Amino acid sequence: MASNFGFWGLAMDANDVESLARFWRDAANYKIEDSHFPYLAVLTSGDPVQPRIIILQVPETKSAKNRVHIEFKTDDLKSEAERIVELGATLIEEREFGDTQWIVMQDPEGNEFCLVNPAH
Repeated sequence: MASNFGFWGLAMDANDVESLARFWRDAANYKIEDSHFPYLAVLTSGDPVQPRIIILQVPETKSAKNRVHIEFKTDDLKSEAERIVELGATLIEEREFGDTQWIVMQDPEGNEFCLVNPAH
C-alpha cells in the first residue's frame, strides 16, 4: 500500500516567531504564507519544489549546535553573506573542501545555516 510520503519542510524553533519569520522571508526570498503569531509561521518560496520553513515558538533559548541546518546555494558567496548579515545574521566561518566552498552563518536567534557554492 503506497502512501503520499514526501519532504514537506524544515521546522526551526524561535523565541520571537514574528521577527525570525521576517528575517527568513527576506534572507531566503520566501513569503510568509501562514502565520499565527506569536506561535507559528510558515514560509514558502512560491516554487512547490522548494521546502517550506516552519517557525515554531518555544520558551527556551538555543543552547547547542543544530544537528540539522538549511543550506542555500549561490554563485556569489561574499555578496549573499554581506546581504544576509545586513538583515541580522552572523558570519561564523568560511570553509572549503575540494571545489566546494561554503560560509557557516547563524540567524538572529543562533540557528546555523550555510551558504554554499557547490562544485560543478
